[in-house]
Amino acid sequence: MITIFDSTDKFPLQKIGKMAGVCWNSPIDSKEKNIKRAQDCIISGHGRVLEYVDIELCIEGYSARAIREYYTHIGGAPTRLQESTRYVNCEKFDFYLPQSVTKSENAKKIYDGCMEEIKKTYAKLIEAGVSKEDAANILPLGMMTKIVDKRNLRNMIALMNQRLCTRAYIEIRKMANEIKTSLSEYSNEWKWICDNFFVPKCDVTGWCTESKCCGRRPKKENTIPLEL
Repeated sequence: MITIFDSTDKFPLQKIGKMAGVCWNSPIDSKEKNIKRAQDCIISGHGRVLEYVDIELCIEGYSARAIREYYTHIGGAPTRLQESTRYVNCEKFDFYLPQSVTKSENAKKIYDGCMEEIKKTYAKLIEAGVSKEDAANILPLGMMTKIVDKRNLRNMIALMNQRLCTRAYIEIRKMANEIKTSLSEYSNEWKWICDNFFVPKCDVTGWCTESKCCGRRPKKENTIPLEL
């Protein structure tokens, strides 16, 4: 589940247009002109001004593994807080169930059994007087967690270009799509940004940049010599 905090800029295009207008020594009191100026900046690839738009949200219902991948997008000095395993009792944690596991009744039984065993062992450690922060060392990457995340628009666009690619892991791709949907519903200005710029990187380049192509777009011929 994605929760967009009201501290997120509601009108990102107007904000971008104002900031760019100051740089250009242009009037910044017209909403329409600010929006048009912002659209020109984004389309032209002038990314620095996008860093003024703040996005603050809560992400929950995703595994620690997916959140860890989300953390790798560090450009633009994002910051975040994560649900504490030091203070929160994790005895009854929820966990991510991959699609490949659900296809086999036997595989699902093994997977569920492992998670239940971890829960029981965690509970036994707590009963034995082990602190929650130390017992947390046995918790799995598949355990659901939640974070409060803050980043700017420039960084979020780069994240979306990477994580909406069909080569991205299915869970973080689902997360990216959910963030995109939530922001597009936040305001009409966000919808324009999401529809046009929260896209897979092959839509940006016009070709696939991955070594293993999904076939969505053709690969560009490699012009870099493989042997130097």
